[in-house]
Amino acid sequence: MENILFEYYERIFERKLSLDEKVFIKDSSKYESFKKKQLLFSSGDANTRHYIVEKGLLRLYIIDPSGKEFNILFARENQVIGDLSTPLPTSFFLEAIEDSRVLSIDDDQFRKLTDNFSKITETLKRSYIFLQKRFISILSKTAEENYEELIAEYPDLVKRLPQYHISSYLGVTPVFLSQIMAKRAKKK
Repeated sequence: MENILFEYYERIFERKLSLDEKVFIKDSSKYESFKKKQLLFSSGDANTRHYIVEKGLLRLYIIDPSGKEFNILFARENQVIGDLSTPLPTSFFLEAIEDSRVLSIDDDQFRKLTDNFSKITETLKRSYIFLQKRFISILSKTAEENYEELIAEYPDLVKRLPQYHISSYLGVTPVFLSQIMAKRAKKK
């Protein structure tokens, strides 16, 4: 188990970890398992953890006042997910789409990691850049364009997600997604 954790950080740092770094990282983290459809946190919770997916698939989503769900992000193996406004009460829900095993880090330890390891900060910046691009895409592109982009950039993720999660991520109904898919199939 620890080897997977160290390999993850060595990929981020692009070098081998020292013994002191391994001890610090090991003491900062814990493994948790979640069953399919299990919530890791809910809107209103004072969540204080960040998650690195070892195995499985998670989704971060919101529910609007009418009860409609909107998927914000998905995290698969070797990706980090959580609410960066931690430790304030979250506006999000985080759910396991598949049985998942994650490495969780509390916010205080996460801050120490980012303070001590600049590569983690770079990884977080890439996450912010992804989020900015996602919001720009939502605001400036059609659902069809966003679907094409999703398929092109994350074909393995699309295969793992039920259609209703994809439609929620795109901000369309499942019926409209079916129409997009049918139109796409006719073009081929």
